This record gives sequence, C-alpha cells and structure tokens, in this order.
Amino acid sequence: MIVWVIAGLLGLATGLRIGWALVNKQSLVSTAMILALGSLGVVAALNWQPLALLIDTLAHWPNIAMGLSQVALIGCAAGSCVMITTVSSHRSPAAAKKIAMVQYGVATVIAVASLAVFFAAGRSTEMAPQEYLRRSLGAEGASLPWLLPLLYVMLALSLVAWAGLRHSNRTRRGRALFVFTVGIVLIVAASAFFLLRAVGTSGLVGVGAAATLLGAAMLIVAAGSLLPSLEDWFGARRELRTIGPILAELGRRHPDVGIGVRPRGPLVFRVAERMSLISDALFLEATAAAGALRRVDAGSGGTDTDRVRDEDLDESSELDPPDVTPEEQATVIAAWIADQHEFPGLPWLRQPESYSDREWILEIARQYRILDSGGQKARLRRSEPQE
Repeated sequence: MIVWVIAGLLGLATGLRIGWALVNKQSLVSTAMILALGSLGVVAALNWQPLALLIDTLAHWPNIAMGLSQVALIGCAAGSCVMITTVSSHRSPAAAKKIAMVQYGVATVIAVASLAVFFAAGRSTEMAPQEYLRRSLGAEGASLPWLLPLLYVMLALSLVAWAGLRHSNRTRRGRALFVFTVGIVLIVAASAFFLLRAVGTSGLVGVGAAATLLGAAMLIVAAGSLLPSLEDWFGARRELRTIGPILAELGRRHPDVGIGVRPRGPLVFRVAERMSLISDALFLEATAAAGALRRVDAGSGGTDTDRVRDEDLDESSELDPPDVTPEEQATVIAAWIADQHEFPGLPWLRQPESYSDREWILEIARQYRILDSGGQKARLRRSEPQE
C-alpha cells in the first residue's frame, strides 16, 4: 500500500509536469523533470511484489523487474542531473542542449552495460524484490550488477544535491527546490548504503533500513515536485477571492470588456486573464473620468487656470506617481471606484516602482475588497430594525 502511495504521488507529479509541458513550450528542464519523476515512480512500482512477479513472468526471466529498476534509477539520476545543470547554467540554449545530450548518452551507455551485466549473471531463483536485494547485495552474493549503476547514481545525484542546495532560496520555486534536494540527498544516502553492501561492508545498515530510507526519499522528492503546483493553486484561489469584488463591479460597468474565448487550463492562467480584464476596465474608467473632467473645465469659461489643468491632463501619462505609500495610493483608487472619492487623476493609476503589474492590480483589488466589505457592513447596520 505504501509503495503505491509513493508511486501514485510520483505519477501525479509526472502528470502535472506533462500537462505543464503541453500547455507551455517544451524545454530541456521540463523533459528532464518528466524523466526523473517518471523513472522514480517506476522504481517505486517495480518494488511492489505482485507487479514484479507479473513482469518476471511475462518476460520469462526471473527478477528482471529488479534489472529494470536499475535502469529506472539511472534514468532518474540522468533526468535530475540534466534538470539542475540546465537551470544553473548560463550557457546558450544550443550549448545546454548539447551538454544534455552528452549526459543522456552517458546514462544510456551505463544503463545498457548494467543490463548486460545483469543478463550475464544468468538466471536465478525467483524472489521478492527485498529478498533479491538482500541476497544480491550480501557479502557472498553476486553484487557485480549493482556496482556500476550505484556508482553512477551516487555521482550524478551528488552533483544534483550540491547544485540544488546552492540555488535554494525563500521564493516559491526555491522552497520547492530545497525540498526536492533533501529527497535527492536521502537517495544518495540510500545508494551509499546499498553500495557498501555490494562491496562487502554489511554491518552498518540492513537492506530493509536502506529500502525504507529510499521510500522516504521518494516521498520527499514527490512532495518537492508537487509543492509549486499546490502553492500556485492555493495562491490562485486566494487571489480570486481578492479580485472578486472589484471584478464584479467593473464587469457590471463594462460588460463588453473581455468578450471572447476564456482560457482553459491551470487556475493561475484564469487569474491572470481576470486581472487583465480589471486592468482594461480601469483604463476605460480613468479615460472616461479624465474626459469628463476636461469637459467640465471647458464649460466653465476656459480660464488660464483651467487651461493649465487641461494641459496637465494631457501630459498626465508621463507624470510620476504621487508621493504617497503604495497602500495609500491603492486606497485612493479603490475609493474612487467605490464612488467614495473623486477621480484623483491619471498619475495615481501608475504603478509604484516596487510593484509589478500583477502586484499592483492585486493591491488595488485588496483595498477595494476592504472598502466593499466595510460598505456592506454599514448597509447591514442601516437595514437592521430600530428598537
């Protein structure tokens, strides 16, 4: 049961990476992640005794599932190595692709050599995966088929662990990379224990303990791979609640904005599409308000002061934002949308330097949600019967 939970989580992580690759442009990193996670999921599935026995029976070769586990483990190491070296490299895409092909070529040679050594060892008695590991990695067992794959896995994943810890940070992707790297470190430790058994040092740790450590490492790798998707989903849900009130109000005022095909796919894409609708509606509102203010000035007699104000409106798109905090600036804009403040002028809509487009729309929506919530409470108090 635990094996299938691990395999299921790794399969889910692989499926999410495949879906992301289909929605976005395929890249070396996404392909490497699919290979690494998928191969690790295969390792977990092949250690389920009924499935291992079924594969052995279909292939007419005892314990062939364990030989395929070696190949899958090599594939995991190769994919992880390509992923981390591509992410941390500053070379051109063409050079990164050549390096990745070399890494895949080395992994393919080692996988073929491992299978060749496995078949050269001859047929053995059909055993459960853990029993096969205990016998083949024992001091008196035929441990030669395990030496080459374990050495490659240790070297490749040690590079992945070093680069992963080096590039981990407090960002969303950095946290996920750190969790993923912790799992890789545990896989390196489990591989080291297996290698010690293979060379005859069997007193430090048993096969069962090493297999348990490998299972825990797979769970952590799966968690690190799923963490960005989970954070994106929960973050997108929170952002949808934040922009809901201002989107409803601006959608009521400008129902024709954003008419067309709505994007289908990850929730973060739909949040970005709704933010673009808010941005377009804000532009229309500000343009209409500026035009109305200009007409009022023109009808008031056209004094010198009015002409100066009219010129300021024409050049307002080139002015800097007001000298207030971003929160105060967003509050004024939100109050204007809620009809609690007169139009402050086009410069107030320009985002502060410390904010991206997305962050600025979210800040305005957050302040509008606060004002809208306060207005609803006031309306409820007015509607309560007086004693």
